[in-house]
Amino acid sequence: MFKPTIMLNRITDIEPADLKALNITTIMTDLDNTILPWNSSEYTLSLRKWLNIMKMANIEVLVVSNNSYKRIEKAVADLEIGIVARAKKPLPFEIMKYLKDNNINKDEILFVGDQIFTDVLAGSLSGVKTVLVKPIVNTDAKKTRVNRFFERPLLKYLQKKDKNLYWKDSLHDRK
Repeated sequence: MFKPTIMLNRITDIEPADLKALNITTIMTDLDNTILPWNSSEYTLSLRKWLNIMKMANIEVLVVSNNSYKRIEKAVADLEIGIVARAKKPLPFEIMKYLKDNNINKDEILFVGDQIFTDVLAGSLSGVKTVLVKPIVNTDAKKTRVNRFFERPLLKYLQKKDKNLYWKDSLHDRK
């Protein structure tokens, strides 16, 4: 449940061709420290470019966050991106509801986030493929620091058990 399908350096390493090969039509992504720094609403030009590439490839990208709709909307105001607010991650119910309401098959989803205990677990409990990315910034909100403390040894344990679990540059990256 805690093991991501793959680990990538950043969300913008995901390419449409790799998604198409996996029959992925939708990326559900965390907000804080996954697409934006947790303490800022400033996004990079590479994020905007990546979102445009996804849009041209007909890959839907939406933010699934425990934050309020107002907070998410303010953070992504300049980006064309869907929102699922108050997701209650790691619980899978809001994700499952979105899939059902939009008639999306679980096999078509890739869930991306920077935390094991919220994002990877929420994706796993929902039955979708998960991607763990490195946090955009090295600092965290107080509530996240506790998770990180417990995630570090868990990640080391998972990597020791699975030699293919390392930070990669793309979905098709193999040693």
